[in-house]
Amino acid sequence: VWTAVKANLPLFVGLSELRCNHLTLSPPCCTPGSFMMVNSSQHVAGQRAHLLLRSLSENDTHCIQFSYFLYSRDGHSPGDLQLYIRVNGGPRGSAVWNVSGSHGRQWHQVELAVSTFWPSEYQVVFEASVSAERRGYIAIDDILLLNYPCYKVPHFSRLGDVEVNAGQNATFQCVATVSVTFSRSLSLQRRNGVVVAASAIQRLSHKRLMATFQVEAERGEQDLYRCVTESNRGAAVSNFAELIVRVPPTPIAPPQLLRAGPTYLIIQLNTNSIVGDGPVIRREIEYRASQSPWSETHGVGSLTYKVWHLEPDTEYRISVLLTRPGEGGTGAPGPPLVSRTKCAEPMRALRGLTATEIQPRQLTLQWEPLGYNLTRCHTYSVSLCYRYSTPAGGSAGNNATVRECLSVERNQSHFTLRDLPPFRSVHVRLALENPEGKKESREVTFQTEEDIPGGVAPESLTFTPLDDMIFLKWEEPVEPNGVITQYEISYQGIESSDPGINVPGPRRTVSKLRNETYHMFSGLHPGTTYLVSVRARTSKGFGQTALTEITTNISAPVFDYEDVPAPLSESESTITVLLRPALGRGAPVSAYQVVVVEEDGSRRVRRSRRRRRELGSGSDCFPVPVSQVETQSKGAPHYYTAELPPSSLPEATPFTVGDNHTYNGYWNTPLDPSKNYLVFFQAISNFRGVNDRHRVKLHSLLADPNSDYVNANYIDVSYLLCLSISPQEMIYDFWRMVWQENCFSIVMITKLVEVGRMKCCKYWPEDSELYGDIKITLLKTETLAEYTVRTFAMERRGYPAKHEVCQFHFTSWPEHGVPYHATGLLAFLRRVKASTPPDAGPVVVHCSMGAGRTGCYIVLDVMLDMAECEGVVDIYNCVKTLCSRRINMIQTEEQYVFIHDAILEACLCGETAIPVIEFALTYKEMLRVDSQSNTSQLREEFQTLNSVTPHLDVEECSVSLLPRNREKNRSMDVLPPDRALAFLVTTEGVAEGNSYINAALTDSFHRPAAFVVTPHPLPGTTADFWRLVYDYGCTSVVMLNQINQSNSPCLQYWPEPGLQQFGPMTVELLSMMADDDVIIRLFRVQNIMRLQEGQLVVRHFQFLRWSPYRDVPDSKKAFLSLLAQVHNWQRECGEGRTIVHCLNGGGRSGTFCACTMLLEMIRHHSVVDVFYAAKTLRNSKPNMVETMEQYRFCYDLALEYLDALDCLSEIEVR
Repeated sequence: VWTAVKANLPLFVGLSELRCNHLTLSPPCCTPGSFMMVNSSQHVAGQRAHLLLRSLSENDTHCIQFSYFLYSRDGHSPGDLQLYIRVNGGPRGSAVWNVSGSHGRQWHQVELAVSTFWPSEYQVVFEASVSAERRGYIAIDDILLLNYPCYKVPHFSRLGDVEVNAGQNATFQCVATVSVTFSRSLSLQRRNGVVVAASAIQRLSHKRLMATFQVEAERGEQDLYRCVTESNRGAAVSNFAELIVRVPPTPIAPPQLLRAGPTYLIIQLNTNSIVGDGPVIRREIEYRASQSPWSETHGVGSLTYKVWHLEPDTEYRISVLLTRPGEGGTGAPGPPLVSRTKCAEPMRALRGLTATEIQPRQLTLQWEPLGYNLTRCHTYSVSLCYRYSTPAGGSAGNNATVRECLSVERNQSHFTLRDLPPFRSVHVRLALENPEGKKESREVTFQTEEDIPGGVAPESLTFTPLDDMIFLKWEEPVEPNGVITQYEISYQGIESSDPGINVPGPRRTVSKLRNETYHMFSGLHPGTTYLVSVRARTSKGFGQTALTEITTNISAPVFDYEDVPAPLSESESTITVLLRPALGRGAPVSAYQVVVVEEDGSRRVRRSRRRRRELGSGSDCFPVPVSQVETQSKGAPHYYTAELPPSSLPEATPFTVGDNHTYNGYWNTPLDPSKNYLVFFQAISNFRGVNDRHRVKLHSLLADPNSDYVNANYIDVSYLLCLSISPQEMIYDFWRMVWQENCFSIVMITKLVEVGRMKCCKYWPEDSELYGDIKITLLKTETLAEYTVRTFAMERRGYPAKHEVCQFHFTSWPEHGVPYHATGLLAFLRRVKASTPPDAGPVVVHCSMGAGRTGCYIVLDVMLDMAECEGVVDIYNCVKTLCSRRINMIQTEEQYVFIHDAILEACLCGETAIPVIEFALTYKEMLRVDSQSNTSQLREEFQTLNSVTPHLDVEECSVSLLPRNREKNRSMDVLPPDRALAFLVTTEGVAEGNSYINAALTDSFHRPAAFVVTPHPLPGTTADFWRLVYDYGCTSVVMLNQINQSNSPCLQYWPEPGLQQFGPMTVELLSMMADDDVIIRLFRVQNIMRLQEGQLVVRHFQFLRWSPYRDVPDSKKAFLSLLAQVHNWQRECGEGRTIVHCLNGGGRSGTFCACTMLLEMIRHHSVVDVFYAAKTLRNSKPNMVETMEQYRFCYDLALEYLDALDCLSEIEVR
C-alpha cells in the first residue's frame, strides 16, 4: 500500500480490503494540496482506497472542486473512482458520482455540489477500487472547497421531508439552480441506491429547474431520499429527505350507544384509543342495516352523534371512520356497534274488518294483511276485542257487558270467535300493539244468528198452589237466543198422598204465547205432586226444559150429603145418630171425632168439613181436644166424646152419643137429660204433606212410618241446613240425619243461651250418651279464642263401622247484630274447609232458627270459593238462590253489609298462614326485594294490614273522651274503643266511683280477652291499675318500658320492699329475682274492702332488653326467654289473664301479644300467621304492632323459635 499525505490535509488514505493500519488526520480546516494516488498494478483486484474529507454542517450548498487521473498505457481501465456522501457518520450509502476506464494521460477537473443543512453533518468520501486488469493509475488531486457556487454542475435547494398516508404516492420535488446550458436529467436516489426517474421537469426560471418524482408508499415504510445529478463535469447532491408513511387511524373500541329511539340512535364515538397515526382531523360514522349491503357515511362534529332517519325495530351496524391529514388519511372502519332501534307506534289501526261466516254461536272474521310498514315493529301483537250485553238478572233492563280480548297468531288476518250468545249484537274491534304503542280500530257490529233458546231459569219459576189449582209464573230465559215465539208447559201428577189418585197420571201440554209468562192449572187433585216443565221456543226450535215439582194443598175431607141427617133415636142420656164416612181430598181421613157442645134448645147434630190444620179459623171446628172431665174442671164449652178410626166407619154406621164407653181415650159420658146439646161430627186428615222439594227425608223407622221428618233442608250438595236442635225430642232425629248423610262437619253458630233465652238444646254429651240407637262419645275438645272444636265418635246399633264427626262451634257471634270484624269468622271458615274430608257428606250448618247467621256463613263460603275459582263474586244472586231454598236466609241489611265487608277483607288479605315446615323458605322469599317495584312481599303485607285496620271514630271512643276521663289517658292519640274497654268492677273505697281505665281487652290465639293492654300507669291512675289487676284476675304483669325512659313520667307503681296501699288495694312484695334480661317480682294483692274474696298472687316481669326509642327488642333470645317464663307461670296459675303495658300501650305491647299468639299457633297447629295475629290485636286496639320493624320482628322471632326447636330435636335424636 502506498500512501501519500501532503500538507497535513485532513484525509485518510488506505486500502480498506487489506486490513492495514489506517491513518486518520483531522485538521481544523481544508488545506489545498491534498491528494490520493493508487497504482493498480500493485494491488489485488477489488481492493479499495478511501480519501475522507472533514464533515460539513453549515446550512449551505458547498462546492468541492477536484481533479482526477485515470490512465492505463494499454487502454484498459485501472479501476473505478466513486464519490460518496456520508450523513451523520452513518454508512456511506450509494455513490453520487463515479468514473471508470482510461481517460488519457491528463488530469480532469470536476465539481461536486453538496447541499448541507444543519444539524446534519455531511462527509465527502472518495473511493478508488482496483479493476481486474490491474493496470494503470487512479489519482485525486487539487481538492478545493470553494466559497462560491459550482459552475459546472447545478446545486439543489433543500429537499423537504414528505409525509404521506399508506397506500398513497409521495411526491418529492427537486429544485436545482443550473446554468443556461445544463441539459442533464435530475434523479431521485433512495438510500439503497435505487434511482427514481422524474415524472415531470419544469423550468421555474432561466436558471431554476424543478423535477417531480412519485414514490409509492406502503404501510409501515419509512426511508430516505435525495436529489442527484451526474455528468462528466461532476455531480450535485441534495440533503437526505425522509419519506414518512403514516397509517390512517382506526378506533380500537366500537362506539357506545347512549339512547335508542324508533328512528334514531344516539351514540358516543369512543375514539380515545386508536390504532394508527394521528392527528385526527375528521370523524365520520358509517352505518348500515345489518341485513342490507348499502351503507351511508356522515361527518361528525362532536363526540356524540344522533343517527337520524332510521327504520324502527331494525338492527344497525355503526362504525367510526377517522381521518388524518393527507390524501388517503381515512382509516378502516372501527369495530361496529350492533344495535337495534326501538319500535315505533303502529302506523295506523287495522282496516277491512268483515265477517266471512256468521253462525248462532260463532263469527269468522278477516281483515287486511299485516306488513312491517304497518306494524313498525317486528314484535307486535294483534288482539281481537269484542263485547256484547247479556242479562244480569234482577229487574228488567239490567244487563251486564261481557268483554274479552283474544290474541291473534302472528301473520294471521282471520279469526273465529266462538262461544258467543246467539242473536246478539257483537261489537268487535282490532287492536294492533307493539311495545311503543297501540292502535285500535273502530268498532264494527255483527249480529249472530238465532239459536234454540236457553232454559227458563228454575229459580224464576214461582207458583201458588191451591187445593185443585196452581198458579205458575216464570221469566223469559236469561238466554233467549232469538225472538221467543212460544212457551210449552207440560204437567203430570207423579205422587199423591191420596191413595185414591192414580199416579203417575197422564201428561198434558199447554202452549202459551210469547208474552204470556204465566198459567193457571185447574182441575187438579188436592195433595198431589205435579212435575211441571216449561220450555221456550224460537224459530230454531225448543230450548232446554225447566222442571219443578209443585204439590197442591190438601183439602178438608167432605161429606157426600148436604143436609144434616136427623137422629135415629134418643133417650134421656143418649142420642143415636147415623155417621157416614167422609171423602178425603188429597189425603185419607185419619180420624173421626164426635164433639158435644152444651147449648140451650133442642138436641141436634152438626157436621164440620174442615181439616185439622184449619180448624181454628172457623166456628164449626174444634181444634183442641178436650175430654169431658177437662170440660168440667176448666169450664170449656165443648168436649170430645169419641174418636173413631177410619176403619170403624167403612160405611154409614149408627153411633150412640152418651153410651158410657171409651173411644180412643175419650169417655163417651151419658148426657144430662136437663141440658140441651149440639153434637158435631168432624173428619180429620192428619197427613203431613211434603211441600218443600229441598227437605231432607230421613229413612223411616220400622215402628213409625211417619218418622222420615227432620226440620232440615238441602241448600246444595255441600250443605245441610237445619233449625235449632230443640226441643229435646229432635236430638235423635238430628243424629239420624248426620249418620244417614255421612256428615263429618257440624257448624254451630249460636250459643246455647243468649240474652237469657235458650237458643239451642245441648245435643252432645260431655262424655258418652245414647240417643235412640245412636251412641255419641266425645273424644276431644279444642278451645280457641273465637270457636271450639269438638270431635265425636258416632256408633249405631246394628252397624259395625264407627263414624267420626267434628263440631265447629263459633262462639263469638254477638247476641245482637253481627260481628264487629270478620277476621275470626274467616279463620273459622278456613278451619272448617281444611278439616272436612273431600269424600265426606254435606256440612251441617245451624244457628238458632236456621236463618240469618247460617245464611251469612254459607254465602261467605260459597263466595270465597267463587272468588278463588273464577276471580269474581256475585253476592246478590247467591243470596237470592239461598232464599229460594229457605226463606229469610239473610234476615237484615246489617247481615248483608257484613257479608260484603267480610268478602272484601278475605280478598284483600288472602291466606296468610304458613305451615312451619315451609316457613323458612317462604319468609326468605317474602324478604326478597323486587327489582321493578322496589318493594318486598313482607312490606306489601304490612301495607295491606294498615289498609284493613279499622280507623276509630270519635263516637267509638266516647267513654275515653268523657271530660272526667281525659286526665286518665297518657296520650289522646290512640284511645281504646268502647267495645274493648276493661271497665273496673271494684268501686268500694273509691271517691268518685269511676269505672274507667285506659285498658283494652284483646284475644290470644286460644282464649278470648286473654290480654289486658294498657299504658304505663300515671301518678293518678296507679290505684286504678291495681284495681284492674284484681278485678280481672290478672296473674301476670309484663312491663316493656323502662322507668323514666322519656319526658313522659313513668313512675314506679309497686312497693319495693314491703307493703303499700293503693286505694282499696294492698300490694305486698313477696320476692324478687333478676338477671341481665328481666326482673321478676312476686306480689300479693288484696281488696281490703272484700277480704272474704281472698288474695291474688301476681308475678311482675320487667323486661330490661328493650332500649328506649327502639322499635324492637335488643335480643330475640332474651325476648323468647321472657315469653317462655310468662307462659310457664300462666300455665301454672290456670285461668289468669296477663296485663301487658309499655309507654303508650301500643307497639311494644302489641308485639308481645302477637309473639305470644304465634308461639301458641306453632305449638298447637304447626302454622305461623303473623298477619292474623296482628289483625286480631288491631281489631281491639289499632296501634298494636304499629311499625314495619315490629311486624318483621314477629317473623324473625318465629324463625328463631323454630330454629331453636330444630336444634332441640336434633339433640334429642342424638
